[in-house]
Amino acid sequence: MSVKSGIHFIAIGVIHSHWMLPNGQPVSNSASFSIITSLNDIGNYTCIATNTFTGLTRTANKTLMIYAPLSKPTILTSNNTAVETKDFSLTCNATGQIHAYKWFINGVAPAGLRIQLSPDRRTLTLSSLTRSVNKGPYVCEIENPFYRNRSDPFTLDVAYGPDIATIVHSPNEYPPGANITLSCVADSNPAAQFSWLHNGQPVSNSATFSIIASLSDAGTYTCTASNSFTGLTRTATKNIIIYAPLSKPTIVTSNITAVETKDFSLTCQATGQIHAYQWFINGVAPAGSRIQLSPDKRTLTVSRLTRRDNKGPYECEIRNPFFSNRSHPFTLDVAYGPDIATIDHIRDQFATGINVTLSCVADSNPPAQFTWLQNGQPVSNSASFSIITSLNVIGNYTCIATNSFTGLTRTANKTLMIYAPLSKPTILTSNNTAVETKDFSMTCNAMGQIHTYLWFLNGLAPGGNRIQLSPDRRTLTIRSLTRFDNKGPYVCEIENPLFRNRSDPFPLNVTYGPDIATIVHSADEYPPGANITLSCVADSNPAAQFTWLHNGQPVSKSATFSIIASLSDAGTYTCTASNSFTGLTRTATKNIIIYVPLSKPTIITSNNTAVETKDFSMTCSATGQIHAYRWFINGLAPVGSRIQLSPDKRILTLRRLTRRENKGPYVCEIENPLFRNRSDPFPLNVTYGPDIATIVHSANEYPTGANITLSCVADSNPAAQFTWLQNGQRISNSATFSVIASLSDAGTYTCTASNLFTGLTRTATKNITIYESWAQEQETRKRMMCTPCTHFTRQTFYICSLSP
Repeated sequence: MSVKSGIHFIAIGVIHSHWMLPNGQPVSNSASFSIITSLNDIGNYTCIATNTFTGLTRTANKTLMIYAPLSKPTILTSNNTAVETKDFSLTCNATGQIHAYKWFINGVAPAGLRIQLSPDRRTLTLSSLTRSVNKGPYVCEIENPFYRNRSDPFTLDVAYGPDIATIVHSPNEYPPGANITLSCVADSNPAAQFSWLHNGQPVSNSATFSIIASLSDAGTYTCTASNSFTGLTRTATKNIIIYAPLSKPTIVTSNITAVETKDFSLTCQATGQIHAYQWFINGVAPAGSRIQLSPDKRTLTVSRLTRRDNKGPYECEIRNPFFSNRSHPFTLDVAYGPDIATIDHIRDQFATGINVTLSCVADSNPPAQFTWLQNGQPVSNSASFSIITSLNVIGNYTCIATNSFTGLTRTANKTLMIYAPLSKPTILTSNNTAVETKDFSMTCNAMGQIHTYLWFLNGLAPGGNRIQLSPDRRTLTIRSLTRFDNKGPYVCEIENPLFRNRSDPFPLNVTYGPDIATIVHSADEYPPGANITLSCVADSNPAAQFTWLHNGQPVSKSATFSIIASLSDAGTYTCTASNSFTGLTRTATKNIIIYVPLSKPTIITSNNTAVETKDFSMTCSATGQIHAYRWFINGLAPVGSRIQLSPDKRILTLRRLTRRENKGPYVCEIENPLFRNRSDPFPLNVTYGPDIATIVHSANEYPTGANITLSCVADSNPAAQFTWLQNGQRISNSATFSVIASLSDAGTYTCTASNLFTGLTRTATKNITIYESWAQEQETRKRMMCTPCTHFTRQTFYICSLSP
């Protein structure tokens, strides 16, 4: 047990107890006692408990530890200077009751392979110091169970470097008179010491120094940085070059004459501190596979010279880092040609009597020399010469162009052809008559210098697989002539390169037909007395000849004829059209029918009586040339599933007649192409009923002596027959009857309504009660022994017996 202040000890559940000091001396005979803690109170305390009755003794022990406050620790180092890459130790120096030492680097417990602690953690050792990782701050802490204290932060000043020495912010090359400033830097703690050497000779002991550039200042400058704490030294080197101005270069060529397609070299001639040679062609750096430079770029060679690409001007430039100079422009005069020789601005063909000038050109440097040959014989040594055209000057003309510098020769040829005018051609035919579907040929007849024969059909060149031309195009053949495509006019044309002439137009009269014969502008049906005109047409060249037949008998030899219609004129009319040139014949046929007016039809029924719910048929009866039958119900064509017509529509059948829908009127109509007629309207009298019988306008109870009238009604066509029964006995055969009420008239009345046409019967029943009047009732009771039994309103019932 560890304590810091007063302590109270208690022993519980004993009869007698006393306490002993750590040294065995008694301190108390009570169960509890108190002390004020001091370092002297450290030790073991024993409690002894005894019971005089049992004779038993028990003990308990407690060890006390007393702690005083801890003083502030300090950090001691293993040496004065911490050097990067070396080991370094820190020891936590403190006195007192210290149970544990702790270290903190930058506020965090130390960790890592380069951090080592002594077994009691009092000493911290850093292996291979680094400037960034190990500068701290470091703190050491001491503690016991009641107190702790920390040292002041300890920051480690790590000596390092110098690192790599660097000469900064200065170029390597200068012109004479330039201000050269050399600065050396090297990271170091403490700061490095610097010294400078020029070509191995000391020139400065500061980090920076300056000089005014001269040629003698060129060379190697070495900076040395050192640190006496770390014992390290670093050096940096810079080579400085001083450049003088350059003189103007000149261009020297490999030979005197530059010839196209040959190689040609130019060399840049110059002296001085030349670092680079640069060439310019037309102000631009040379490029392309035909431009080659020597390894030092001093000589430029152009492979396979061309007049346009390689004339320049050329310039060569020399340079060093501070100075440059260019040669004067050098233009290359490239000898070339002659190129292709050309005979300019002249045709190949001429008419006789024309002044023709032949001119030859060929691009060349220097200009070409020319020679002319006519059919191999020299005729001129100039570039141009003239002739007057005639048939004698026809032939080949050759121009020869030469260049003595290039050794090249070029030739050009032109053949001249002289033509005379052409005479007018004519068209000759293969036969006299052109017949449709037959072949027909025409030949262009002409003389002279004819190069080409041309044909025109309707002003256009003929085309299509039915037009054939001979190999020389002199003869044109038309396959399978047609009247529309091949009538022309045709023109044949002859030509040579300078002249042409055409024949007169030649129209082709194509005979054809007759085509299909047609009978026009006439009907097929007529009434008697009508004017019938029959006309036959058939396209034909020349015009067709016509013949008419009626039922096979000739009736006319003209295209058109007329008759007044009668029944004998009905029949088949045939028109025959013929053409003697083509040998073709065509026919057309028309059937003519003569119709007479139709008589009025009548409607005949299938039976005398039309009964509701039964089927009923009507037939349209008529005679004559009837083509169609039609029916009308209430003026409209019949429709509905209950309306049926026979295949020829002559018979109309009504299924399941109704009194309202099927009463009509009905009309039947007959017609042919010229006439029609209708029957008189036929209204249908549909018999029906009787419907439900009803007894009307009568009461169910009457007093004796009252007038009773019974009437029975039932809708029926024709009107129903009525019979009355009273209690099953016939009493009347009329719809209405009357009686004077008596007690014997009471009972059941039955009305029977019947219809003989439909066979239907309907009945109605009424129960009638008869009551005596009061006076009669008294008279009756006198003769009878009656005892009233019950009273209901005005009715009184008695139980009576007749007195003897």
